[in-house]
Amino acid sequence: MDSDKVLKILSECDALLEGHFRYTSGRHGKLYFEKIKVARRPDLVMELGRMTAEQMSDVKDSFDVVCAPAFGAIVFGFAAAHAMGKPFAFLQRDADGKMGIRSGFKSIVENSRVLLVEDVVTTGGSVREAIDVLNGLNATVEMVGLLVDRTDGQLKLDAPYRALLTVKAESWSPEECPMCKAGIELEKPGSSGKKN
Repeated sequence: MDSDKVLKILSECDALLEGHFRYTSGRHGKLYFEKIKVARRPDLVMELGRMTAEQMSDVKDSFDVVCAPAFGAIVFGFAAAHAMGKPFAFLQRDADGKMGIRSGFKSIVENSRVLLVEDVVTTGGSVREAIDVLNGLNATVEMVGLLVDRTDGQLKLDAPYRALLTVKAESWSPEECPMCKAGIELEKPGSSGKKN
């Protein structure tokens, strides 16, 4: 996969930031992917979807539907589903922060084989949560497609995964964060609605 092309797309959309950030996982780091900014460019979203479809071309017959968690990954999952000619469904969090399948999509997800598309993964917690929700509907996650794997390929999931871009991006707990210790202001860009 052409990781340089993915980096170019993210840079072109001002979606690659450097600073002191709090991630959805609660950890802190220097690199942040403001991936939702790519949504301002539907042409590039569709290109990333095409790249995901191409990356999954050898396994596309092993799933029936493409799913993605809200909000950031919806556009990428939709674009991948479109490129593969597959139905699309999404997961979202309720008022208490609990993830579930979006109302009206349950029937196409139940008892299906799923490609789960996520945008950026730091610890994999949201992906594991999504897999649990889908398993609860008797669906099987056959493959996970990631826009960015920040674990440098060290992610452990209950399903195989492939990433368009794999990077080694250090992250720390708030207690261990060197930038917190240095008094550098913390930024909290984006939000998935996840309760921490």
